Amino acid sequence: MFGNQDNFKSAGIFSITWYQSALTALIFCSPTFAQDNPPSFYADALPLFEKNCAACHQPDGPKVGGITAPMSLLDYSQARAWGPMIRNALTTGYMPPWGAHERHRGEFKDERYIDIKEKNLLIAWIDSGMVEGNPEDFKSIASTEGAAQLPSSGWWIGDPDLLVQFERPLKVADDVEDWQPTIQMPIPDGAHTEPKWISKAELNPGGPWVHHIVSSHMGVGVPGRGPFTYPEGWGVLMPEDPFITVNMHYHKTPGEGTSVEDMTSAGFVFYDEGEVIDHVVETNLLPNRGWTIPAGDPNFKVTNTHSIDEDIFLLSMGPHMHYRGKAMRYEVEYPDGEVETLLWVPDYDFNWQFLYEYKEPKFLPAGSVLHLSWWFDNSNNNRFNPDPTADVVYGPATTDEMANARIYFAPTTKRGIVVGDTIPKDVLATARKAEQNRRENTALLTLAEDDLTWLSED
Repeated sequence: MFGNQDNFKSAGIFSITWYQSALTALIFCSPTFAQDNPPSFYADALPLFEKNCAACHQPDGPKVGGITAPMSLLDYSQARAWGPMIRNALTTGYMPPWGAHERHRGEFKDERYIDIKEKNLLIAWIDSGMVEGNPEDFKSIASTEGAAQLPSSGWWIGDPDLLVQFERPLKVADDVEDWQPTIQMPIPDGAHTEPKWISKAELNPGGPWVHHIVSSHMGVGVPGRGPFTYPEGWGVLMPEDPFITVNMHYHKTPGEGTSVEDMTSAGFVFYDEGEVIDHVVETNLLPNRGWTIPAGDPNFKVTNTHSIDEDIFLLSMGPHMHYRGKAMRYEVEYPDGEVETLLWVPDYDFNWQFLYEYKEPKFLPAGSVLHLSWWFDNSNNNRFNPDPTADVVYGPATTDEMANARIYFAPTTKRGIVVGDTIPKDVLATARKAEQNRRENTALLTLAEDDLTWLSED
């Protein structure tokens, strides 16, 4: 829930919506507790930390897209030490990280909103001196909606049916600032001898220097993003193959002693024989590349449109920008002219690039048009801006910018593919082509033991 101190946004970097302003006002106007009966950690704060934060902030916390929480909020001494930072994160809205506007509460899976009363109580606990209280006063509410714990397997998807990783650790050398090698992860012998339908996939980046991971089968891994879990009857086909090809993107500060080793891995859960795949998941990046952000511009806007030619179910949306990204909006204009906001992210954060997945896939009829809008802050008021004096164009480096609006979707017509039966030729050909294109269109980095050229590769 709470990131590294150096990554916290200072108040005022991004525009604050009316709702956020009102929320902050409510927080500071909330009733104070009598000094002789202040809230305590065990009776009041710990149940809320467990419910809203412990999915990440626990002992030996899990990695979420390469990010690991710096402390456990289940421990009184750690929660007390971080109290001022917790208060700042709560009042500015930086935590819990989610991004989507309050208007979307209830629409997406695994949302991370925190109720105003709960936020007020945590702030009151901090303001009243962070009293410890009696451990016997603790009553768990972790079974309520919003709570989550990492399974004992160490993977959010549970016990994977297939695990893959690099052949050996990849060194990101001292002089590397931005590097995008394409690598093949070998599949263990006999582990994947025929095409399988993926129901869940999880990427485990080696650290926060991993900008992103792109694969034909695993989806996209970016900072802060969790696993892909498809709805029942939705899936992606993984052809039989001895390798999983991934495009890695590393970004760090270059210099002596800054080299790191990465051993990124991935896990898959497959559908069982006899289960039915009605919807074969497709994806579209929907980028806009034809623009230049002027130096110093605090609110540059980019727009794009995309026509929907057949009835589809929209499964999820994944906005993507870099350090200057400020806000992003997906809208749909239906054939009758009605316009609906599908996703409004008023305070985009590069460190938390969520995939917003509908609880129930959204029907979009043929003839609809998606309207996409991105906003960028290229001014010196953006503390994350690499260079506010430079014009910026669309580019692959982290210090460049992107305006992408990835969607995951499927045609509404049910395929009725029974797992274990013959796979339709068009589905198998499409899956194989996606993997082949990735290999043909990128320079492959070989990690064989006798190949050391990758140590000096640009």
